Amino acid sequence: MIRRIRIDDALWSSAPKLRRDDWRVSIVDLTDDARLGDDDDHLLHVAFDAAALACTTFDEAGAPRKTFEARAADLKPHVDEYLAIVRKMHGGVVDFEAFDMAKKVVHDKAAKTLARAMPELAPDHETYRRLFSLFFSVIVDVTKLPEARAHRRHGK
Repeated sequence: MIRRIRIDDALWSSAPKLRRDDWRVSIVDLTDDARLGDDDDHLLHVAFDAAALACTTFDEAGAPRKTFEARAADLKPHVDEYLAIVRKMHGGVVDFEAFDMAKKVVHDKAAKTLARAMPELAPDHETYRRLFSLFFSVIVDVTKLPEARAHRRHGK
């Protein structure tokens, strides 16, 4: 079972402290409360480029075990929809309950996409929802978007 999650070194080292702090929150949420990977998996490495988001599991000795990929094109509609909701929430609209529900719907749809792309990474829908929170913040630098900075703290 995954005990550690590491963001790709190049992305991590180029990120501001606030962005790394946001990743840490998602990582703790996943490693403390969720079940990821097989029993022999120890570390999950997360990387993103224009083509895909890739997750590679490693055993305790550091040997790679499995790589899972979600195509960027498959994640883009969820990321775009989530960003649009967050922007509307902070654009003067006062019905936060409705927008919070809309965010949950996007998380659910994104979780289904991740479950299809990475079927053996997580055992349940809730874990894929949490993975989307982490992946969203890897794909989008929310620290550069004042309206999205605390996206994950407003409800999933």
